[in-house]
Amino acid sequence: MRFPIDAGRLAFTVTAPPNAAKDFTTKKAKVTDDGQPIMVVTLLAMDGADSAKIKFNLPGEQSHLVPGLPVRVEGLCFNTAKEGEVRWWSAAAVTGVHASAAANAAPSRPASMAGEGAAGGTRRTPHASAPSASASSASARHGGSPMATGGESTS
Repeated sequence: MRFPIDAGRLAFTVTAPPNAAKDFTTKKAKVTDDGQPIMVVTLLAMDGADSAKIKFNLPGEQSHLVPGLPVRVEGLCFNTAKEGEVRWWSAAAVTGVHASAAANAAPSRPASMAGEGAAGGTRRTPHASAPSASASSASARHGGSPMATGGESTS
């Protein structure tokens, strides 16, 4: 049985260089009927809350798939046989995502992590002796508690 997966809602990253698929009994490299190598592709599939490593075979050289490369997966399916005893992933194709598309798809970092506060001030370092403008405004947003921003109490 084949279960098609909506890969449009997932992000994928190559985790290992593709390697030749081996025949289980002969231990020789598998090839297609027309002589192309069959390669094992390993990806990390992510949905924003969780992730899972998946492997599947693709025909042809897959040298463009290098570790860390964000990719798009076409025709992703989860397959089962023998009443669920045998399970495997399959896909029609894997293509690299362009850097500009990957940047647009990546979640943006909050201003406090990007080095600037909400008012454009500098980020407070752990060794600073006085709270920055952004730490003061954060304190006001969190009910004025000095513990919310890591600031010191003056009372």
